[in-house]
Amino acid sequence: MKKSLVSCLSLALLSVYPFAYAADENSKTNSQEAEKPVTQSDGKWLVAPKVSNSPKLGFSGGASANYIKKYDELSPVSLAGASYTYSDTDSWVGLLFNRAYWDNNTKRALMVGMISETNNDYDDYLGQGPASLTTTFELYYARYQQRIGDSLWFIGGSYVYTNLDPQAADAPTDIILSKFDIGKVYSGGLALNITYDSRDLVMNPSSGSYLEFSATKFDDAFASDFDYWSYNTQYSYFQSITDDLVLAYNTSLLSTVDAPKTSQATLRRLRGYTPGENSAENALVMQIEGRYRLNPKWGVVAFTGVASLFDDFDDAGNDDNFYPMAGVGARYTLDQKSQTLLRLDFAVGESGNNGLYLQLGQAF
Repeated sequence: MKKSLVSCLSLALLSVYPFAYAADENSKTNSQEAEKPVTQSDGKWLVAPKVSNSPKLGFSGGASANYIKKYDELSPVSLAGASYTYSDTDSWVGLLFNRAYWDNNTKRALMVGMISETNNDYDDYLGQGPASLTTTFELYYARYQQRIGDSLWFIGGSYVYTNLDPQAADAPTDIILSKFDIGKVYSGGLALNITYDSRDLVMNPSSGSYLEFSATKFDDAFASDFDYWSYNTQYSYFQSITDDLVLAYNTSLLSTVDAPKTSQATLRRLRGYTPGENSAENALVMQIEGRYRLNPKWGVVAFTGVASLFDDFDDAGNDDNFYPMAGVGARYTLDQKSQTLLRLDFAVGESGNNGLYLQLGQAF
């Protein structure tokens, strides 16, 4: 069953590549024409709720305050904001971010700062059985990219720094952490970032494609406890079937080389699963989402996907490494001009995994 699902998803993803190629031939013109009706505008504040629920993390609620502004006619809408959530497991997450586009869509920057403390009860942590952890986490990320000539390619660099400190809440969990030598880890890395972007709208695309690649070197010279590489490739394609129906395809591959267990790939890009419960050197994720607009404000979605966590590429097709999911959701447009929206998704995975998400923006 899992192999059939993977085969179907793979076929569907491959089937859109000819369409993506055809669309990209005229992508520059289409992208600019789509942006022109949305002219430079004064900034606007949007406040949105944040909710999530899963068997492992419990129920969490909070809010985000977001400032949107379009700096010129050709640049996408920029978004900056702050959010805070708190859960019934006494977990909390604080986030600051700024995603900016300016100078006629020739310059892009992303800055993120996050601090969190989470209390997780896992059913099968790293394949070793039940575990309870309290984890504090800090993340600081900065990226700048410059457009290459008149193309839709962008190149630049980024720096990321994290401080991860998992603490066992009981004796069995302490044994698991000791077995895998898991403890407090500082990671600092410098990356090369390459992006291709022909989406008609960044906030809610209905056509075009988005390709992102990064190669990050973690080293003690960059304030890292471990020396290793991380490679991230992500591709999304958006296909308008009718004026109201869009099919969105996404596939991503995260690979690590010589990374510590806590810095390996997880299921963070697959809804319905708890990130960090399982990890491996590589994570391949494929998703398909149908987005149907009921009226200018409301829309509904249905989606499915599958991931594979594996150390060796020869094991990517192993049934034991597959994690399927499916779900439904709703969309509410907060701002018509920028197509900033609020999404509500419910996803179901295997082995009792599921998740409810109320967040700003599309999943991809």
